[in-house]
Formats: sequence, C-alpha cells, structure tokens
Amino acid sequence: MSDGQFWIDEEKKQLVLSDGESESRFYIEDDLIIEGTKYLIIVDSEGDEDTAATVIKIINEGGEELIAPVEDEEEFKKVKHEYTTKG
Repeated sequence: MSDGQFWIDEEKKQLVLSDGESESRFYIEDDLIIEGTKYLIIVDSEGDEDTAATVIKIINEGGEELIAPVEDEEEFKKVKHEYTTKG
C-alpha cells in the first residue's frame, strides 16, 4: 500500500489500513513475536465466517514500521507452528 499508513485499533483489536481517503479493517485473530519479528494473523472485518486468515509481519525499515505479507513457505510454517502450539 504505497503512501498509506497503518495502525492497530487496540480497543476493537483491529488492524487499520488507510490510504488517506478510505480505510480497510482486519480483525486481529492473534499476534506473535518470533525471533524479534511481530506477526499478526488477520481476517477481513467484512468477511464471513469462512473467510481465510492471512499472516502478515511488521518490519522496521529505516526507522519506519511497514507491514508485509508472509510469502515464504518456511517462514509461514514457523508462524503456523508457533500459533498452533501457543497456549
């Protein structure tokens, strides 16, 4: 999302993405910190109960926090393992 920003609405437990004109909201199912990286498991707030979850990570690049999808299969497996064994 170029020229956009994001923040976490702690009260509603949602990730909010904004491009300055509109917002998209995602429910945060869970958050994990693995090897110093924060991961969020999110679901589109407008989706139904069958909507698939997405795993994203928050990275620090040049002092700025950015979000990125987890696309690497090994990294995804690591997050999935931590999520399923958490508790």
